[in-house]
Amino acid sequence: MTATKDKTAREHTARYQAMRVLSRAMTGKQFLNDGIQTVISHSDVDDQDTSLFTTLAYGTMQRHYTLERILLRFVERPHAMKRWTRELLLESLYQFYYLDHIPNHAIVDEAVSIAKMRGNKAIAGFVNGVLRRVMREATDLEAVLQSLADDEIDYCSLKYSLPMIWYDYFRKRWGNETADKIAESLNEPAPINIRFSELNALSEHESVARIAQQGVALAPSEITPHVYRVLSGDPMQQTMFHEGRYTIQDASAALAVEVLDPQPGEHVLDACAAPGGKTVQLAEKVGASGQIVACDIDVRKLDTIRTNIKRMHVADRVAVSAGDARRLPDRFEAASFDRILIDAPCSGIGLFRRKPDTKYNKQLEDLQSLQAIQLAILDAAVGVLKPGGTLVYSTCTITEAENHEVISQFLNRHPEMRIAAIPETLEKPLRASICTNGTIEILPHQYHSDGFFIAKLVKQK
Repeated sequence: MTATKDKTAREHTARYQAMRVLSRAMTGKQFLNDGIQTVISHSDVDDQDTSLFTTLAYGTMQRHYTLERILLRFVERPHAMKRWTRELLLESLYQFYYLDHIPNHAIVDEAVSIAKMRGNKAIAGFVNGVLRRVMREATDLEAVLQSLADDEIDYCSLKYSLPMIWYDYFRKRWGNETADKIAESLNEPAPINIRFSELNALSEHESVARIAQQGVALAPSEITPHVYRVLSGDPMQQTMFHEGRYTIQDASAALAVEVLDPQPGEHVLDACAAPGGKTVQLAEKVGASGQIVACDIDVRKLDTIRTNIKRMHVADRVAVSAGDARRLPDRFEAASFDRILIDAPCSGIGLFRRKPDTKYNKQLEDLQSLQAIQLAILDAAVGVLKPGGTLVYSTCTITEAENHEVISQFLNRHPEMRIAAIPETLEKPLRASICTNGTIEILPHQYHSDGFFIAKLVKQK
């Protein structure tokens, strides 16, 4: 094989592409999920390596905080390392500590080959030396973590690879036991859930049986109707997906629409609609005589909404447009909507498992600026909601500032609004997540779903 062919072949390996995607994510050039999907869709990894590639990319990012602390102990001048070299070493350490089936010599050989091809002999020698020293001097991960930790909080932060600000936040809010459960759950594989369309001509029993024949095993959601967790198989490759019989949607996200409970014939606003999963669900519920207005501030995401509503056969009952949800009264007549869904922009702390790169760039200081945006959207929505109408405020975060504080401040500013009870059919399975004020706060470890907050509010007549 010529040197050019050898380089090309090496660039299509799982380890090379994982190193590349990790480098881009950690320098802010691309979100991890987007990078992974780009590699897979462009066939940048050989088919037999796709599973290893996704494991390395997600796994290394989930454990990045821990692996980087370990690496710094064995590198004298860490700031002199190129970003790709750092990520190559970290994905190698991930294999060493967390993937038992890969021999040490294979980890080193593959890393050295990539370093030589991507860099030069000097970098390859550096990579070889660091990895061999770690494998010689730091084989016991538990002992390494104990030696690195400054105190118990730092140890837990290292153990769960969760930046200390967030582990400490969870601990102070819910106590050590719940903090550990949350942190541990964030390193599990992100669950994939599907929601069967309410327009599907097949019964759910028939749909589950048919998809099972194609190798996709499902388990019903504990908390949300029509939603199933995927236990095995790829639901996006099935004919039923392309026919619009189901969509990919997390159980917590789908729950927000169930709580809003739109009725046939109603006029409903989805104020922060992208990527359109909830828009589809709303459209199914209002029927052919109803109408959904789906807005999003990001014009680039509108095509994704349109693609989803077309595939799911509800495009005729959805109007899609760009717009800032803080300016709703400038765009719509007063009291023009029966119901409004505000899936507000937030810190996304409840999605750390699904988007592990985000946990390294979120700060507590971000919460107050987000809170101001969330309150501005709620304030704007009140004016376009009919008297007697229902508004659901939801976020994919689990912070006090973005959830309970927002609702408390909003109710103080709008005495015409009050918290309403959720539908009785949802109350029993959600009992552990219903707060004393009637809102819902789902923690990431509870129901195989994302962390989520939902408040149902009614405008008095």
